[in-house]
Amino acid sequence: MTSPSKRHSFIHIRGMVARILLEHAGDGASGRPRVAQRDIAAAVGTDWETVYMSLKSMQYAGAIRIDRHRLIINKELLQKLAAT
Repeated sequence: MTSPSKRHSFIHIRGMVARILLEHAGDGASGRPRVAQRDIAAAVGTDWETVYMSLKSMQYAGAIRIDRHRLIINKELLQKLAAT
């Protein structure tokens, strides 16, 4: 069982990861370069495993989908997660 403080911390980190993904996505027309999970971890100040778990959580929530090494986002759902 996860303690409330660890759960709150994970939700906060997941929100930061979601904001980075939204910033990186832009308007979809800019052709931005790929961003690695380790780079996201460094920007958030956490480890790769926590970013991985955050992405899995977002995928389970339907906010993102991974298709052939491409990240497809549901901007509305991702914005909701970013707001937490």
